Amino acid sequence: MLRVSAAVMCGLFLLSAGVQYNDPDPGLWVALYGLAAVLAALGASGRFPLAPNLAALVLFVVLFAAWSPTLFGARREAFTSFEMRAADDEEPREAIGLLLCAGWSAVQTLAAWRGSAAKRPS
Repeated sequence: MLRVSAAVMCGLFLLSAGVQYNDPDPGLWVALYGLAAVLAALGASGRFPLAPNLAALVLFVVLFAAWSPTLFGARREAFTSFEMRAADDEEPREAIGLLLCAGWSAVQTLAAWRGSAAKRPS
């Protein structure tokens, strides 16, 4: 089930990277969603490397912490429309994207940690 979920998340992260073409700073977001997609693809193949997943988790959490203040006072329309209706809608959406990346990285880091713990001699 985890591998199927990882495959779905890989697809969602690739889609997220693909829609960054009109973003003011697409390189950053393509790289971040690309990183999440690569790690999810590894998970879909049954590989959960601990160090890369943990490093990505830390990165996504730190970036989310930086962007999370934009969620307070964000317009409701920022989350209910696919179109950008106001310039201030971008950063709260990016915060949510980082939260999704961090959440999935936490799942994969836990899977990696459990896998490495199972391989250690008792």
